Amino acid sequence: MATVYIAPTSQGTGDGSSAANAYGYSSLSSAETAAGPGGTILFLDGTYNFSGNQTWDNGGESDMTYKSLNDHGAYLLGATTIRSLTIGPSSGTATTKLEGFKAGNIRYASGSGTATITLNNIKHADTFSGTRTYGIFYFVSNSNPCVVSNSSFVIDYSGSDKFTHTSGGASLTSCSFYFKCTSVGTGGISAGGSGPPASSKNTIFMSDNSNAINDAALNVSTCTNCCIYQMHANDSSGGTNNVFEDPQFLDAPNSDLRLRPTSPCIGAGTAS
Repeated sequence: MATVYIAPTSQGTGDGSSAANAYGYSSLSSAETAAGPGGTILFLDGTYNFSGNQTWDNGGESDMTYKSLNDHGAYLLGATTIRSLTIGPSSGTATTKLEGFKAGNIRYASGSGTATITLNNIKHADTFSGTRTYGIFYFVSNSNPCVVSNSSFVIDYSGSDKFTHTSGGASLTSCSFYFKCTSVGTGGISAGGSGPPASSKNTIFMSDNSNAINDAALNVSTCTNCCIYQMHANDSSGGTNNVFEDPQFLDAPNSDLRLRPTSPCIGAGTAS
């Protein structure tokens, strides 16, 4: 178990032992091998372009943390289209964590094992309008919960598509979502696959088109202390201690999901 560093493409030339680009690994597989089971890979500031789909699983069954050295300093960016980032191994029970990244044009997926997948402190914003196959989360065949926490997502949709595709009990805690889907037709965004997230707490969901998202995309009955606004024309009640008002994001279309001082969400959450 060790902590090593990785640098953006073409910048890393070293052995991963120091937080300087010249010493960061250029290869994720090299960094995974050096970190070993239970290790941590710290991503130095810069843009990590995904020209194809990615799999971060430490090569098999062993725990691993992938983390931005500085909050949102490492930018994971899908090139020209949505890229899939599969987190965790295809078998086994390893715990895989993704923390502190800025990201865009990515679909987060889980390996097909029984691993625990954790996404924390992710700041995600799509940079183009395009088809988002299988939505933002594709957590499949995972018997343990996939936990997404303390993160924000500005998701750009075009045409009929999905919000989530989950069969492994994904849960959302203290997150904010803004769905940019003005051009999507009525009910164009569905749950997909086995359904919506299993549970949501202290999480804000807002769309710019109340008719675009199908009722099944978000099961309001599983939401606790959430804010749900314009997610669907029929989503105006239900769940536990939920707020059905405009959360008053500072500038949602431009990816600023901070709350205005008059937001009804302030103080509406729960600490437990």
